[in-house]
Amino acid sequence: MMIRPAGVLFAAALLVSALLAGRSAQAEETLVWLEKSSEGLVSIAYGPVDPAETPLFLLSCFNAMGIAVLDVHKEIPDAKPGEPLTIELSAGEAKASIKGEAARDEASGVTFGEASDVAVKPILEVLRAAGPLTIAMGKTSATLSEQGREQAVAKFSQDCQLD
Repeated sequence: MMIRPAGVLFAAALLVSALLAGRSAQAEETLVWLEKSSEGLVSIAYGPVDPAETPLFLLSCFNAMGIAVLDVHKEIPDAKPGEPLTIELSAGEAKASIKGEAARDEASGVTFGEASDVAVKPILEVLRAAGPLTIAMGKTSATLSEQGREQAVAKFSQDCQLD
């Protein structure tokens, strides 16, 4: 049986496509819920395990300053830095609306949602609810897995001293 060069090229292209699709799926699977605390800063994040990568969701609690900040690093097309926006969080029956503004990551050029001096308690109520977390900022939205969220929220709740 003779294998034709075109058949070998076609098979190689299929193999490369399958490998790239698998690598893409693996990248998506690496998004996890993480809680970190050190020297007065407590954070809960949903994003890559690699700390050099920007998380999609980041709630930071600055205990010493008495301030909490919410960042949602999801591109908001046509938004201008400083423009007011509402970050809507929901999971199960729980919902919270947080007033914020568009911000720009100068390194990447991505415009995202940011809210400063936020109340932590309403956000935690949504994060404690069962089901995936949905985040909406105008026409931009994302759904985050609930896997691992309960443990991260429990630890964050112990370490963050803000309401």
